[in-house]
Amino acid sequence: MPGFNQSQLAYNALNGNEVLILIGDQPIAFAQRVSHTYGLGAEGLYGAGSAKPQEIQQLKFTPSVTVDLIALTSTGTTVLQGGTSLASILANNQFTIAIPDVNGNIRFTYVGCTASNFSEDIAANTPITNGLTFLALDVLDQDGQSLLNGPNAFNVAGSIGTAPTGGLGI
Repeated sequence: MPGFNQSQLAYNALNGNEVLILIGDQPIAFAQRVSHTYGLGAEGLYGAGSAKPQEIQQLKFTPSVTVDLIALTSTGTTVLQGGTSLASILANNQFTIAIPDVNGNIRFTYVGCTASNFSEDIAANTPITNGLTFLALDVLDQDGQSLLNGPNAFNVAGSIGTAPTGGLGI
């Protein structure tokens, strides 16, 4: 009997099927899209006598994560979330959002995430999707190092914002 001589595919490009979204320690099963950014807050500094900037400084970082997921029916909400909507679970709480790949390597970790916006997209012939946008206190790389460290007068550890005692972490 002839063989197929098959071989396992070894992709070099990472795709959406190989990453997972964790809010806290819970995977988001019906996540469709995740957009994460960390704005570096570049701003031109100007002086009298010239329209050109004299210097450009990164004055404030604004890390954020948006998760778009399929809206669940009341039955789906009961089965997967104990009958409570995800938006109400997220209100007035702070989370760590991690983006691991299929091998368990953490690509990015957003620390101290607080839900900022909720949206819903309803279109003909497609599932209804919910969008949840979070603002974060810090972004960590694969080694757990902050990507946002810079020339600051003092540093606030990103993990301080998630301490149960609350506060500003100062």
